[in-house]
Amino acid sequence: MAKNKADKQQAKVAAPPSKVTPTQIVPKKTTTTQRPFWQEHLLPISILALLAIALYIYSVTFQYALDDMLYITGNQFTQKGFGGLWDIWSKESLVGFWGQQKDLLAGGRYRPFVITTYAIEYALFGQAPAFSHFVNVALYALLGIVLYRIMHRFLQTYTPAGFPWYLSLPFIVTALYIVHPLHVEWVANIKGRMEILSILFSLLTLYYTFKYLDNPDSPKRNLYLVGSFVVFMLGLFTKENVLTLVGIVPLSIYFFARKSTEKDYLTAISPLLVGTAIFMLLRFAILGYFLGGEKIDSTELLNDPFLNASFGEKYATIFYTMGLYIKLLFTAIPLTHDYYPKQIPIISWADWRALLSLTLYVAMGIYALAGLRNRQLPAYAIAFYLLSFSLVSNLLFPIGTFMNDRFMDMPSIGFCILLGYGIVVGLPKLLPQISRHTLVLAVFGIYILFFSVRTLGRVPAWYDNATLFLTDAKVSTNSAKVLTSAGGTLLDVKLPEIKDAQQRDNTINEAITYLNRALNIYPESVNAHLLLANAYFHKQPRNYDSIFVHYRQVLSKNPEHPQVLENISRLSEMEANPQNPQRNEANIDKMLQFVESTAANGTQTWQIYDALGVLYGKGKNNLPKALENFELALDKMGIAATTTANPRAIGIMQDMGVAYGMQRDFPRALAINKRALTLDPTNGSILRNIGITYQNLGKTDSAKIFFEQAAMYLPSNKK
Repeated sequence: MAKNKADKQQAKVAAPPSKVTPTQIVPKKTTTTQRPFWQEHLLPISILALLAIALYIYSVTFQYALDDMLYITGNQFTQKGFGGLWDIWSKESLVGFWGQQKDLLAGGRYRPFVITTYAIEYALFGQAPAFSHFVNVALYALLGIVLYRIMHRFLQTYTPAGFPWYLSLPFIVTALYIVHPLHVEWVANIKGRMEILSILFSLLTLYYTFKYLDNPDSPKRNLYLVGSFVVFMLGLFTKENVLTLVGIVPLSIYFFARKSTEKDYLTAISPLLVGTAIFMLLRFAILGYFLGGEKIDSTELLNDPFLNASFGEKYATIFYTMGLYIKLLFTAIPLTHDYYPKQIPIISWADWRALLSLTLYVAMGIYALAGLRNRQLPAYAIAFYLLSFSLVSNLLFPIGTFMNDRFMDMPSIGFCILLGYGIVVGLPKLLPQISRHTLVLAVFGIYILFFSVRTLGRVPAWYDNATLFLTDAKVSTNSAKVLTSAGGTLLDVKLPEIKDAQQRDNTINEAITYLNRALNIYPESVNAHLLLANAYFHKQPRNYDSIFVHYRQVLSKNPEHPQVLENISRLSEMEANPQNPQRNEANIDKMLQFVESTAANGTQTWQIYDALGVLYGKGKNNLPKALENFELALDKMGIAATTTANPRAIGIMQDMGVAYGMQRDFPRALAINKRALTLDPTNGSILRNIGITYQNLGKTDSAKIFFEQAAMYLPSNKK
């Protein structure tokens, strides 16, 4: 009956109006007006954007962290706001931090566009991490929307008939990508905007390329080519990894473009070829090299993790890390920002882990090549992954570290396509006895829930440096870098906040544990030695023997290490100070012995002789030895000793004046004090010392003049 009823209704619709003559009949269009994509897909787009925001909105309460210092808080060009834009675009990207092009990082850095966004934010809002984090979250939500649009263009036909939109392959792929925990590092960290923008511009390049190919008769067709060129260039100026689009775009055209002429294909990729040539020439003009960093001179293990590895060990370890990426993509366990030596062990080809990973990648490559002929989607996903991974894999050139979660920013798109295809298409074929809808929904739901929980659990670690270092030190237990950072955080950040003596001692001991582990891994770590010396300084009673052990280690590598020399100078002043309530003759003797041996071993700087002068004079009351070393300090200081208002030179001269006065050698005391006065004519202490010296010489009139002048400048007499 239902069928008969439907037939009658169809017949009724087909019958022409009874009062219309044949010549008046106008054929009706059978097609309906298609709604714009963004309107038709408003619900899935909104849900995807809200999903991204929900996962990361908490990060707007975070501070700056990790490499934000390189590009934002410690970058002088960024700090200039609009005034720094010329330098940002005309110099290597870390010159603003280092003050010069040091070429410490493999390949160098030229990423002016993203640094421009930081500079503009600084010009408008100052240091406002909350706003910068909000921008990252908003851009990530936008990235999800654009990714869904591209995936719908590429993958919609792979969704089985009858599936609702929330089980469609484009939606599943995009949702998996948004919630993936490996993305936390570059969404919850402001510096990670490099990754967000580079992927966003890459996807927009694909979007405009296919708009050009899909609309051969559109009057806007050439504008799509221009759009492709513009966003591609912006991507390159954000991060060099966008260069992999030169392979990804032709691959995508081959798989997903509708019938077009060979001329159309070549025209579609021409913006990429022209853009690449322009970018590489500009990069060479500014940095002095292309991508490989031919000028890199690295003898530091933390800058070159393969420094002491053989050729075979290097590539065995590289393939091992490539296998770890596959594990992380599926499990997101563990999560850390730090894979520095020796978190990843150097292994040989005798290790099964290297062989397994090599076998896996060879199989992936063969499958991708074999699947090209039939345009199999898994082959596209694997090829996309391999192409986007190529520049950060360490295979083509060194990247300065073993691996990093953020390097999966673009490759994880290929992974999510493959995983989504397996869920939507592969599993129903493998388990035909289970309802397709139920199976897909269950597996998709489990992955979304698992990835979301991992992401939400990881985001808080990026609150600030202290939180990040202390969190990841428990994960990267073999990384000398993060263990050193954790120890430094406890000493420099946590310890000053603690008043209780027992808690302070516990914190110091924890820091010492981290730092000793770091040195066990990397005995040459200068930072770990310095921090351990600081830890033993804070520990009560103060352990000078341990302090000097670590200072000697640093000085053996750099006899004029500025921080060690500065610390020696300050420690000598502190211990020898007669007003120090904890003054200890044994400590003074230890200090004197250490500084003497340091000078004997070749560290003969003004700081060392100043320290000896202080220790002999204030500590041992040996005035001739004190004056001898003070003279050597001024001699080593050279031109700096005659520079106006040099506080260290003035301090040495004042100490000499006191020593001469104590020897009752008043003419020399007067001479050295007047020499100091030429450097700082308004120094009340020097003026008073000159007055005292004149008084001791019996010249009361001159003494009165200088006492009156001193009264004008001494802090106690200032209003």
